[in-house]
Amino acid sequence: MNTQDSTIIEGVEGDTTVQFSVFQGCVLEGRWDYVIPAYKNNGDFHKIKINESRGTALHVAVNDGMVGLVDILVGVILEHEVGGVLGDDSALRSTDERGDTPLHLAASRGFISMCKCIIGEGGERKDLIKVLNKKGESPLFKAVLTGQTKTFVYLYDASIGLNVPLANNDGDTILHYAIWRELLDLAIIITHCYPELVNTRNKDGTTPLKVLSCKPSAFRSGTNLQWWKHILYYCLLVEPLDAEKAVKSYREKIHDREDHEHNVINIDKEGIFFPQKYQAPSVKFVKSFVRLAFKGLSISGLGVTAEDLKALWKIRQKHKWGRQLLNIFMTKPYESYMGLTQPFMRHDQLIPHHQLQMVAAASTMQQENPRKESAARKEEKETTFAAMAKAGIVEVVNELQNKIPSALHDPTIPDKESLLVVAMKNIKLHKSGESLHHVDRKETPFLAAAKNGIVEIVLAVQSKIPSAVHETNSNNENVLLVAVKNRQTKVVKVLKKNLDKELFDSLVLEVDNRDNTVLHLAAGTSGNTERSWQIAGAAMQMMWDIKWYQYVRSLVPEHFSFRTNKEEKTAGEIFKQKHKELVKESSEWLKETSNSCSVVAALIAGVSFATSSSVPGGTDKGKPELEGQPAFDVFAIASLIGLCFSVTALIMFLAILTSRKQAQDFRKSLPLKLLFGLSSLFVSIASMLVSFCAAHFFVLKDKYKNILFPVYVATCLPVTFYAVVQFPLYADLLKAIFRKVPQPSITSSQF
Repeated sequence: MNTQDSTIIEGVEGDTTVQFSVFQGCVLEGRWDYVIPAYKNNGDFHKIKINESRGTALHVAVNDGMVGLVDILVGVILEHEVGGVLGDDSALRSTDERGDTPLHLAASRGFISMCKCIIGEGGERKDLIKVLNKKGESPLFKAVLTGQTKTFVYLYDASIGLNVPLANNDGDTILHYAIWRELLDLAIIITHCYPELVNTRNKDGTTPLKVLSCKPSAFRSGTNLQWWKHILYYCLLVEPLDAEKAVKSYREKIHDREDHEHNVINIDKEGIFFPQKYQAPSVKFVKSFVRLAFKGLSISGLGVTAEDLKALWKIRQKHKWGRQLLNIFMTKPYESYMGLTQPFMRHDQLIPHHQLQMVAAASTMQQENPRKESAARKEEKETTFAAMAKAGIVEVVNELQNKIPSALHDPTIPDKESLLVVAMKNIKLHKSGESLHHVDRKETPFLAAAKNGIVEIVLAVQSKIPSAVHETNSNNENVLLVAVKNRQTKVVKVLKKNLDKELFDSLVLEVDNRDNTVLHLAAGTSGNTERSWQIAGAAMQMMWDIKWYQYVRSLVPEHFSFRTNKEEKTAGEIFKQKHKELVKESSEWLKETSNSCSVVAALIAGVSFATSSSVPGGTDKGKPELEGQPAFDVFAIASLIGLCFSVTALIMFLAILTSRKQAQDFRKSLPLKLLFGLSSLFVSIASMLVSFCAAHFFVLKDKYKNILFPVYVATCLPVTFYAVVQFPLYADLLKAIFRKVPQPSITSSQF
């Protein structure tokens, strides 16, 4: 670097604004050989914003991952600090448009060496860990958001003795976000480092246990696996995470000590995955079994790869951690369930005392004289209420809404607007791009687990807190109503099995706030279009809707079939109304399927009739020349079977085409016809091929007898491929007919 280069920025003719502009351009272009000398000579360059989104030059260097450059820039900044002490306006505290300091960025990217440089090897500047961005997030919080576990451990050690905020402006703690983003190993480590977060609520009253109750993918009961994955799932061995050892391991890595990663996955030459500790001879038989199963699945054509097994191992590991986290919460069940700790709030987040007095006064007026309230007081209350919404004081608005629910829809609010419209016009919500969302404060973790079909949490809470079964949400729905409404069949079966008959019957008899019984909800009162059964096809969905309705009807008293809700509708009427479109879609699918299959069945019937009436080798005095030979007997039997089953398939498909296709027909009539039709069609196709090969055997048996069987196998491959492709439909049809209770519902986004 020559002298001319080192002074090019400061040598630009013009005022300081021009120099700053040149400096910004050099940073954006990455011309650091020009930037560093100017940075050293003039402290004014330290705080220049390159642009609103990128922040200062130090922000840019951190984002680009330039460790050596960050070390230089931080050293220069410290040289310009008076007495080496950071001031409130220090460049290390400068922020970008999100309010993030360079330490925020380094923590979110996992650059531990940069964090050490900014904080200092001895923690001289560890107060920077307490700096919050515009969302109220500290660098420690940002490390959790991006799943940087090793960085979190470093910042946790560096912040010991500091009062670092562990929650953002919404009261969501680092444990809330770790669980919400399914960083379950990090969540376990957080509970080890900050055990007080286990029973902490956010502003909505949500506890970490409730967040876990909304994560069905973290548990076995919330995950649907194919049959072969289900077998291999239990063959993969996973150990619980030892939080103390994990933290110790991360500390050693931070200090550049050699250490093997906790619970390392090894890949042997066959692609089988096992934790390193399970390489002992005592479990070699398990590894051998998995290897043989892996080879068998590969040969069977299922396309199982090493990546599939690795993904399955990760699923198994996540479920293990989810159960372990649940066990941590259940060590203090009441505290974790109720959330006895108030949300973390900073001094600037607290509601002013005079606002709380207004809330209390409004509540008192409403309770003392709700019907005879004077017009003057009413106008004052409404004006205050609308003003709170316009001012964006969310805490007071929520409190007023809870105390005076009628004010939400009061038509006398200025400009005839409801509180919702006023709040939507709030400048804070508009600028931040956020939207109002409904949070059911009465929905407990127990009800949330039932809603999402997490049987493990339902059983754990019910065993630790038996009174939880009597809880209801804002719609007055108990756990059974919630499970039926969301089609969580496993939860219903578990409740029926584990609860006393008297208690279960009492849950069955309850209704929601619209007088909907459990049978109404099974019929589709919820109109929950975001959930569907774990089966493909409109016809299969219709079959399982009927099966679910019948199962629930078997749980309720007989008079429930005639009981009406507030809309004067019975469950049967609601079922017909809600399933009109589904019946139409199912009928169209059955019509198209039957048309296609009937054409194939008719062709096979014609071919089978022609072959069954012909005699290979001719006849002698009315007797076949080849009579008595095994191949001739196979031909005669196969051609007859092919003709019989092809005609049967044709009749079944024609019966489907001519049926009424009403909702009740999807109960047994149409499914059985489709099953018999498809089965007969498969048998007729196989019989046709067998009869063809048997007849052709006499033509080529002498000259090409050594290659006949490979040729016949190759001839059958297309039909075999067709059967394999259609097998999922056939399997779904069998499940829809013979399963007593459908598989649990899942959200449509998981398809």
